[in-house]
Amino acid sequence: MKRVIGSLFIALLMTIAINPSLAASTKNPYGTATIDPAEPNEIILTISKGSQKSVFAYSRLLKLKASTISIYEPFLKKRQKFTVIPLKNLFNFVGISGKDRVITKALNDYIFTATAADFISANGYLAIKRDGAPISYDQGGPIRIIFPDKSKWSKNLDAWNWSLVVISVK
Repeated sequence: MKRVIGSLFIALLMTIAINPSLAASTKNPYGTATIDPAEPNEIILTISKGSQKSVFAYSRLLKLKASTISIYEPFLKKRQKFTVIPLKNLFNFVGISGKDRVITKALNDYIFTATAADFISANGYLAIKRDGAPISYDQGGPIRIIFPDKSKWSKNLDAWNWSLVVISVK
């Protein structure tokens, strides 16, 4: 079911892009009260380079050193606070660096590819919470890539990968 949620979520994003006023009024586009969050020990992110592989449950991500940043969220067109982990720190788990071609993949199979150096110079972050709470699936969670306001990719919406599940090297 969670894989289907990713496909439904991208449809919501396209609807919001066409009519941004829906973002404020749409609590859950699927007609149910809530969408189950990721289980604490469910693997939600896999990072790999060659034979090196590291998997992360939400509980493991919460144990990593994180900070809070406030950004202008371009999809909702408002300022929000996110708890984040720098992508460069996550890349270190499997030795991703420099000219490595990094592929980010979402639940709905959306893919964005760039070099590790590009992600790092753009100050890419993995968002693990919004406003101090877990990010629900229907809001692009449980994890997603974001960029601060002064980043060269703050307006490159292709790079903002929501409902992220895989970071790998091509």
